Amino acid sequence: MAAATATVEDLRLLVRLARPDAAGVERCLRQRSASLDRLADTAAAHGLSVVLLRALADSPLRAALSRPRLEALEARGRWQETRLQVILDALTGLADRFAAAGQPFVLLKGPYLAARFYGDLRGREFVDLDLLVPRADRTRAFRLLAAAGYRHRSRVLLSESLTCFFVHGFDFKAGEAGVDLHWRLSRHPSLHLDESGIWSQRRSYAIAGRPYAVLSDEHEVVFAALSLLRDLGAAKAKLNKVVDMIQILAATDATVDWEALLDGGRGDGTFGPLVNVLALALDIADARDLAPRLSAALARHADRRVAARPADSPLRFRPLRFGFGNRLWAARAHDTNLAVWLLWWAASLPFRVAVYRWPRPRPPVPAASSRVAGG
Repeated sequence: MAAATATVEDLRLLVRLARPDAAGVERCLRQRSASLDRLADTAAAHGLSVVLLRALADSPLRAALSRPRLEALEARGRWQETRLQVILDALTGLADRFAAAGQPFVLLKGPYLAARFYGDLRGREFVDLDLLVPRADRTRAFRLLAAAGYRHRSRVLLSESLTCFFVHGFDFKAGEAGVDLHWRLSRHPSLHLDESGIWSQRRSYAIAGRPYAVLSDEHEVVFAALSLLRDLGAAKAKLNKVVDMIQILAATDATVDWEALLDGGRGDGTFGPLVNVLALALDIADARDLAPRLSAALARHADRRVAARPADSPLRFRPLRFGFGNRLWAARAHDTNLAVWLLWWAASLPFRVAVYRWPRPRPPVPAASSRVAGG
């Protein structure tokens, strides 16, 4: 299937479908000029097929999809069901092994994101398991994964310790199961996150009847924002990251002390990233009504906003050549100067390429969908 270029119309409709928000969906449809087939193509290209399929399950909009597009969504739903069981089995096995060794971990994204913020383990696509361990336990966690049959999928450049200095995690694989092992939420010299705070404030959430440690709501927002910032800076952000961000913000808006979170960011380097990423996500998704308390807090820091010049997609900024517009926006969003950002980007690039560029599991592309991808 040819990847559809994401539009603001696509993003805003997907956000309202994911909520679900019937009035918002109706408003988006009135403003929409493209077909729902095009929306299905966009959802498939941006990891949101399952979100769209579930949103349309009991909706008359389902009839507006062509048979090939509906079959493509259903095929991805079946593929995700298979992946889900693989990931849950891997999670249970590693949780047992880590517990026996007294090794703490926090469950990131994946099953937790789907279960809590989309309301169902089957509510969002994910292909791997993401775990966070204390930085001091990194090597020990590597050994535990190796003992469980997981091998490095990430490459090491020059030395393991040097490579680990420049990145926030490594990827591992055992059979069909993949694990992204993090020892930081993100890695940049301008970021000074309090690791002890991350661990002391963690919470518990039950997945398939078993409790797992998860991030606090505040750190969940920080983690999602920094992840989206990395992707935006690399000019490879997908709509699913923005939809995730809106789901998280809508779920936490009533309880998070946004001014305290933003003010705390002045000390750990997350102030600029939070103000810019959260405001950008709310603006392009037209979702400020879903997080009114956050929106009010962000309005008081409008002077820290970095202007973006969206191009063919709301997540791609001008000038497009070599992703320069995105890189410049991300550099200015960080709480550092451009020279430091560029120096870090150049020095870390070979290590990031070595660690993160490898083939990832991809859902099947039904032949019927391929024949009509340009429609």
